[in-house]
Amino acid sequence: MKKKIIMDIDSVGDDILAVLYMALNERAELLGITTVTGAAGDIQQAAWVARNTVELAKREISIYAGADHPISDMAPDNSGDPVNFYEELRWKFGDRLRMFNTPAKKPKGLIQKQHAVDYLIHAFNKEPGEITLITTGPLTNVALALQKDPSIGKKIKEAYVLGGAFKIYGNISPVTEYNISADPEAAKMVLNSDMKITLVPLDVCENNIFADGMLTRDHLSDMQYGGKGEVIDYIVNKFPIYIDMWREYFQLGGFPMDDVITAAIALDESLCRYTEELHVDVELGGRLTRGQTIAFVGYQINKYPEREHKNVRIACSVEGKRFMNHFIETIINGCR
Repeated sequence: MKKKIIMDIDSVGDDILAVLYMALNERAELLGITTVTGAAGDIQQAAWVARNTVELAKREISIYAGADHPISDMAPDNSGDPVNFYEELRWKFGDRLRMFNTPAKKPKGLIQKQHAVDYLIHAFNKEPGEITLITTGPLTNVALALQKDPSIGKKIKEAYVLGGAFKIYGNISPVTEYNISADPEAAKMVLNSDMKITLVPLDVCENNIFADGMLTRDHLSDMQYGGKGEVIDYIVNKFPIYIDMWREYFQLGGFPMDDVITAAIALDESLCRYTEELHVDVELGGRLTRGQTIAFVGYQINKYPEREHKNVRIACSVEGKRFMNHFIETIINGCR
């Protein structure tokens, strides 16, 4: 029996891979995709990327555009001088950078008129306890849906949320990860809701201990050797620059598959190990700490009543080789 899935994404590199993986997966029924403004730049681009991706997979899956700005009006702190990858790495990669986050062309199909927030509320009320939610971008859409209809928290079968960093450094500040820090108020609201949440942090995605779970040029060769079709051609042509950039800039063993790992464990939990349920909260203040995820573990002198609200379990390891083999097989088999 296929698992009913809704994905909420911000439509950048590994979101594309996650959508292709889920759209082509025989174990999933991808009901719809909602998009949120994040790393893709604006909500139209996010929706167009999602639509173009499902069209590439030759699947008819509805796309719903959502929030185009965070819940809070607080301006992000840019004193850390955000990286312009193009300028930082042009010396190394030159014209090859044109394949990185290329602007989406207008898709053939339409974006649904219904707002993503309203679609989420409708879907979870229509089939309570039946639909799994996967989020791989900022949590704005989900938070707004919970604000509008708090009852859906208990109606979501389970949620797999990409976000946070605990035992390794962050990718925005030394302690913050992008998806959470892009809208900390939304993340705090979602994590402290009634949803059953598995949190997938950078610890298992962008950590060289688990480098066998990152996309490499060898994986692209395996995919090209094992199958053929537009999807495989697209991945093989587009993702070498991602692999090389992440190895050069972040010193990682390949291109991290954060979004795909989050999607994959929603279908096969055995790919990861997890903590027991515990309380995780989000810091809303501090120049370096706004957006930090804090897990209530260990023993402290101060007592915090909220730690008794065990709202999250955290993925803490991944079987990288088995995961990557499964990803490649899913793409190859889905293209046949």
